[in-house]
Amino acid sequence: MPDALPRKVLVIARQASRSEVIRQALAENGLELVGFDSTAAAGAALETNPADAAVIEVFGEDPALVPLVRQIRASILHAAIPIILVAADSNSPLVAAALDAGASEKLPRTASAQALSDLVRSRLDASVAPDRPAKGRGELWVVCGPRGGTGRTMLAANLAVLAADAYRVALVDNVPRFGSALLAFNLPPQTPTWVELSSVSPDEEIFDRLPRHPSGVSVLPAPSRPELADSVSPAAVGALILRLTHPAELVVVDQGGRLDNGGIDILERSDHMVVVGTPDNPGVFAVLAWLRICDQLRIPRDRVSVLLNCVLPYHQVEADRASRVLEQPVLAVPHAGLDGVRSLSGGEPLAWRQPGNRWVKSLRGIFSQISPPLATKLKR
Repeated sequence: MPDALPRKVLVIARQASRSEVIRQALAENGLELVGFDSTAAAGAALETNPADAAVIEVFGEDPALVPLVRQIRASILHAAIPIILVAADSNSPLVAAALDAGASEKLPRTASAQALSDLVRSRLDASVAPDRPAKGRGELWVVCGPRGGTGRTMLAANLAVLAADAYRVALVDNVPRFGSALLAFNLPPQTPTWVELSSVSPDEEIFDRLPRHPSGVSVLPAPSRPELADSVSPAAVGALILRLTHPAELVVVDQGGRLDNGGIDILERSDHMVVVGTPDNPGVFAVLAWLRICDQLRIPRDRVSVLLNCVLPYHQVEADRASRVLEQPVLAVPHAGLDGVRSLSGGEPLAWRQPGNRWVKSLRGIFSQISPPLATKLKR
């Protein structure tokens, strides 16, 4: 989201006069109020009103308060936002239950609206990584999707291989618990991952430290052991990705379905998103839900390509029907057949081992539609 847009604060206050006072105080700190008069109303409209923080005034024995806090914490768009409770009795059992459910902190109702606004501003400022690097001139593509089993890693790896013939290319595995890039490129278990490289000084070059596959792709893998993934913050991984856009001409990110691991920031800063789904009904409607999230994040649809992958032999793409449902042009690749299965099991990207394969030719055509300028240098 562009930095010029004001950050939004979801505010629940029963009295209109109180909402107006809070609105004015927030505006002095460059914040915009999204107001509701009840927790129930806020919960019903949560997913259509993305916010950067929440302020909830606690009244009586509100049965919807704790469910709302849990709903916010379970929301992809709001999982990490600060939630501030404003209560006359800050030690009440209801406030304690809301804090246990995930609320961040409490504030007495005697505090002024300006003090509340200053607190929200300070929490938002603290949530921004101070060393967040600027994006470089290299293009940043995010290959993502709402669920696993769609062939996302295979597509990301092969798109990177296609580009590596003509460009300096890095592939980043941003799925923190599986180490799928290690398998896709058949890299040894001791290969440095973003766990080790996250400690490299910002002044040092990291592109040349990445393992380079014979296809020409430099790979930044995720660790294969979940306990190691938890040792690195999402902000640190995001910083590595952005640093790579300086030396690399193209950075392809294999991004999983969860967006609370720094994925939203990467989506917003990407030059292009490739949303991968399957051509069956569940796959198409899962992609639709993902596109609605993109709309809420104000990511322009012209930066998004929908790619339906025939992961099963009997899959058939009804592109016109899918386009009508998604309100978005649809690209498609056929089933990769036995060659695709062998490439996955052997850790040898198909675009590297069999560049003349029908599936690879189809993917090369899709590359050209995603980025015609980059495609001009690709091998035919």
